[in-house]
Amino acid sequence: MTELTVRQAIQADRDAFVLTWLARLQLATAEQISALGWPGVSRSMAMRRLRRTRQTGLLEFVATQMGASRRVVLYRLTPPGAVAAGQLLGDPQVTHGVRVAAIEGIHLEHRLRVNDMVIGLVERLGPGAAEVLLPHQRRLRWQVSGGAWHEVTSDAVLVFHEAEMALVVEYDRGLRSLEGIAGQLQRYREAGEQPDLPSWVARSSIVYVLHPPSPARATSILHAAAEAGLEARVTVIAAHDLAVVTADAIAKAHAAKIGRRSDATTSLVAVGQDS
Repeated sequence: MTELTVRQAIQADRDAFVLTWLARLQLATAEQISALGWPGVSRSMAMRRLRRTRQTGLLEFVATQMGASRRVVLYRLTPPGAVAAGQLLGDPQVTHGVRVAAIEGIHLEHRLRVNDMVIGLVERLGPGAAEVLLPHQRRLRWQVSGGAWHEVTSDAVLVFHEAEMALVVEYDRGLRSLEGIAGQLQRYREAGEQPDLPSWVARSSIVYVLHPPSPARATSILHAAAEAGLEARVTVIAAHDLAVVTADAIAKAHAAKIGRRSDATTSLVAVGQDS
């Protein structure tokens, strides 16, 4: 059954990408799936492909209410679809997160806005520029003295392997208390000190994306970052500036990496000449 499911997943040009993107997003609208799975394809063609993938039993849709009068149709992986996505990604833990995403209320609206943010970054930077981490990879847990566990989960994490950096993104709509953000930043500081967590954690930049923009809230978040000792790693920007600012930061990080390599090569040559 598993081999058949994987064959179904890759039966057309980019159907596999729909499954792996849904594994990352968990829930998405048809338009969001199309933008990531079939970029550049007409809407009618994308809808046909989406319908065909659903008919194979790899994904399903659920209709739910968002707000007082807005009804939305969302797509998510089925258990067989999660198995296929896990095999395509080489990560069996994908199957554990199939139905954990909320499909109603405030969390749903937040999740869909985060999806749009990820799509904007992918479209700006290119589909292969960064690895968008899976939900279980974004969830960081570590044990502290006394046996208790601390954790922090980001809205999105993009790892840029070429630039040797990671971008941790928190989409802020002004609903979380500043005390809550201060606590979150303390957790990020703790996470960066844990030797057993992935290497991207300590070298990541943390970006709070404000929608709507609020200079007063931005100042408060930066103050909390300074209190947590993270002032060098935390940035606060407006949502509409995220893609441009990120592209510029990645370009600078990549140039710095090349510069370090060039300096190392020059040093080696100098040493060789001295000898």
